[in-house]
Amino acid sequence: MAEARRVLRLIGVAAAAVTTLGITATAAQAAEPSSVQPMIIGGEETTVEENPFVVALTTEDGFQFCGGTIVAPTKVLTAAHCTDGQEAAKIRVVAGRTTLSAGGGTTAGVTGIWMHPDWNSSALTSDASVLTLDTPLAEAPLALASPSDADLYAAGANSTVLGWGVTESGGGSTSDTLRKVDVPVTADDTCTASYKEEFDPATMVCAGLAEGGKDSCQGDSGGPLVGTAADGTRKLIGIVSWGEGCAEPDLYGVYGRVSAFYDVLRGEIG
Repeated sequence: MAEARRVLRLIGVAAAAVTTLGITATAAQAAEPSSVQPMIIGGEETTVEENPFVVALTTEDGFQFCGGTIVAPTKVLTAAHCTDGQEAAKIRVVAGRTTLSAGGGTTAGVTGIWMHPDWNSSALTSDASVLTLDTPLAEAPLALASPSDADLYAAGANSTVLGWGVTESGGGSTSDTLRKVDVPVTADDTCTASYKEEFDPATMVCAGLAEGGKDSCQGDSGGPLVGTAADGTRKLIGIVSWGEGCAEPDLYGVYGRVSAFYDVLRGEIG
């Protein structure tokens, strides 16, 4: 797949927003409005009461550009492509707020940005980043999937992706209200058939439908892909990363594979 067609699920931003965020040239280019397509596609509205671990990443003036997952009271896991080149002091983390314009919840500042030591901005491998917050969050963290959670990554296993991204492929604005969509995990060989060498099964996992129609999209970057175990326990199995278009047939959403990062993430989260 040509590099130009691999679209990060970071929302397209105006030049002023890029300046505010301090986004790197690579990330900004990938997020140009002319190259992005729109939020959770084919899903439905949900709430932070149902999913208390989901947070929005915003600029200082409230522009939402990525999502994240609470993994400890002062730690949020997101995508490295959301934080690469950014200044911690300019990021805000909004928790406990279903509708972003409604106010309420907790807005925390960021005191530190950690990116996976193997993060590769060209190959998009090891797309994981941890934010350290200046304010502990009261919402319950979501457990990380570990290498022992192979069943959560089995082909066809149900997973749920959440975010405030766009809801239509090909255009539109981001959602003011948190949304979710259920998508089955895709077999590694199926995803490889779609993306060839661009898909790295060691650090990525795919989810979606062969016929398309359900997917994450721009604005959902960094948000959670959640798997549910047989006993009902939910765990974080993926981090919204990239895809070719959104919700297209045989072109699945690609996520950072959390179980592959488990040890290094535990070391960073503490």
